[in-house]
Amino acid sequence: MEALVSLLTRERLLVELLVFKLVTLRQLLLTGETRFLPWASEEVDRATTAVRDIELERAILVTALSDERGLAEPSLAELVADAPEPWRGLLEEAHAGLRDHALEVQDLLQATRRLAEVGVRSLAEAMGEEVGPALATFIAALSVRYH
Repeated sequence: MEALVSLLTRERLLVELLVFKLVTLRQLLLTGETRFLPWASEEVDRATTAVRDIELERAILVTALSDERGLAEPSLAELVADAPEPWRGLLEEAHAGLRDHALEVQDLLQATRRLAEVGVRSLAEAMGEEVGPALATFIAALSVRYH
């Protein structure tokens, strides 16, 4: 259980870093600092990759721990409910923190996509270009998916 608490703590920090990168990207969009958007987008991509990697690591660990404890379905929630104290409290806290940050990431992604759409439309219209291709290109760069 100690390994799972440690992994969840690292995962929470990586999700917090992703939140920071998304906030940074959003702020760049709000201020119109387009010259840094490619860097910010790359940073969001790197943070997302790190989160996905640790999610895979967590899934493997949860499956192994569930097998050890004889649990039928390897889920974090079931493992947390079955954990003895003091692990249960630590795992519940880490799990709740991850859920909260995941919701924050979803909200930031939606807000950032909306800002990007508005910004690209304004820029394309100001330049007299067709909005479709420019918007599609930029939105594709923001196609971060986080679950």
